[in-house]
Amino acid sequence: MGRITEECVHRIKAASDIVEVINRYVPLRRAGSAWKACCPFHPEKTPSFSVNPSRQTFKCFGCGVGGDAVKFVMMFENLDYPSALRKLADFSGVTVAEEQESAEVRKLRKHRARIIETNRWAADWYHRLLRTSPRADHVREYLKSRGFGLETVKNWQMGWAPADSALFLREAERRNISAPSLREAFLLAAASHGEDYAVFRDRLMFPIHNLRGEVVGFSGRILHAGRDPRKYVNTAETPAFRKGGLLFGLHKATRAIAEADYTALLCEGQLDVVACHEKAGLRNAVAALGTSFTDEHALLLRKYAARVVLCFDGDGAGMRAGEKAYRRLAAVGMEVFQTRLTGGEDPDSLIRTQGADALRTLVAAARPYLEVRADQERAQAGDDVSARAAMIPLLIDLAAEMKDPNQRDVAVADLASRLNKGLDEMREAAAQAVLRKKRERDSRRETAVPDAHGKNEEDEDDAPPADAPPVVVHRAVLALCRLFTCNPECQQLIIDRVEELQDPIHELSGGVVLQRLLEAPPAPGDAEAWRLFLASLPPEQAAGLREIEPALYPLDRPEYYVQEACGKIARATLRQKQDVLMARLAEPSLPDAERLKLMRRSMEIRRMLIGAV
Repeated sequence: MGRITEECVHRIKAASDIVEVINRYVPLRRAGSAWKACCPFHPEKTPSFSVNPSRQTFKCFGCGVGGDAVKFVMMFENLDYPSALRKLADFSGVTVAEEQESAEVRKLRKHRARIIETNRWAADWYHRLLRTSPRADHVREYLKSRGFGLETVKNWQMGWAPADSALFLREAERRNISAPSLREAFLLAAASHGEDYAVFRDRLMFPIHNLRGEVVGFSGRILHAGRDPRKYVNTAETPAFRKGGLLFGLHKATRAIAEADYTALLCEGQLDVVACHEKAGLRNAVAALGTSFTDEHALLLRKYAARVVLCFDGDGAGMRAGEKAYRRLAAVGMEVFQTRLTGGEDPDSLIRTQGADALRTLVAAARPYLEVRADQERAQAGDDVSARAAMIPLLIDLAAEMKDPNQRDVAVADLASRLNKGLDEMREAAAQAVLRKKRERDSRRETAVPDAHGKNEEDEDDAPPADAPPVVVHRAVLALCRLFTCNPECQQLIIDRVEELQDPIHELSGGVVLQRLLEAPPAPGDAEAWRLFLASLPPEQAAGLREIEPALYPLDRPEYYVQEACGKIARATLRQKQDVLMARLAEPSLPDAERLKLMRRSMEIRRMLIGAV
């Protein structure tokens, strides 16, 4: 998705009346020339949250937060700046314009839009069948037996894909939806004998939404055990759908994650997520889409949460899945906690057998993953001396996944206490494990075997190729990026200034890499997180950041350094605008009225530059 043009940003902001926007989320009442409400960002009984329509700003005089409509949507929905802008564009009907869109990108965007439109039709049709068709009686009975009513079906737009492919094809033809469009969306496939058939047949359908609420794909759950060994069938990779980059329920959970002190609840399946939201009021629950939890999932979740509570099934498979998720989450710097579901229980079954309070109590009592795992390993080992000795390397290996050295040291000290081992000995073992993991990663990158496309399994995590033509990054942008990646206090201070950085991002060369950093900030000083971040960028953007080394630098006065860097980037932006104005003024055919307007603007910028020195 390209960068939104500056002109489009202005159009979105101009079309977004702050009273109308905030009233979508919080009921406002008029108070003179302003509007008031109880603040949605902190508990209060007397309204101290004020919206000023003339200034198009909001301010809470209780907790101090304030800003414009974009800032409100960012805070309320826990979104980054570009996503909040796109949300406002959807509200106001402004078409989002992106910069420097090549013919290939334009073609891909249209292809993606076609898939999303086809998915929207399919989701509506599946949903209507589930609610009204006599053929779906067995699906409604199944949902009723699981404790899900019509309201839940509506909230999640659940549907039913009929067993008869001909029914699906006739409806698509009636709506003038072509077979190629259905194949592009992975709703239709061809059998070996050449006839088309519906990919999803007699399955409970869950539409998969991106953060903008668009239906980008589907996950279909089997209803009759034995007919198909696959419990879930997901949409294949398309320009709109990448299973590894999506979490079920995240579009509904971002606000609740922020309200829960930036804590996400990670489940295994879609029905568990729905049960958490609808039955237990745990609306911060999400799940991967029937696949292993990946590094990409961890990075995505880290944008919205600081800690994760694992709420996986209590059986052996759930424990193994929990360990895999822990390793990936810990590696990107997130705190990981574990609930204590027992036996074959999952969140949904626990609610059905013991009630919603039982699940809420378990989640509230969740403990750090390593504490729970150490207790489990000790219980399994019992008095067996060799088994107790064998569990120590495993626990050390798990502790070594933690990227934050301070958190890791606390975890190792806790393990030493629980296992009655010497602290120095455990610290040394952990240090060796950390080094071993680094060597293993480096070795995998060096020896990975390329596939048929010339890529290897590590390509997606690797830094850009040495010959990638780098984006030219303005020195002021590069300085701010370097500060952003070397110190956690500086990083947070820069994130807090996201609104004032929008001009530099759009005006200065290489501003796009600063925007990418703000959208998905890697942990300062963490080489692995930095490598994963670079791998997420187009090669030319990643190449522009080669000069930055992911080292951690403690700074005595982070506010001073951030203020200086932001001052320099602001002055550089003004100079860039001045250069553009002077180039325009040098045009001989410029109309007099336009020339006068530009000269006034130039003088205004000159005064700003003098005042900024």
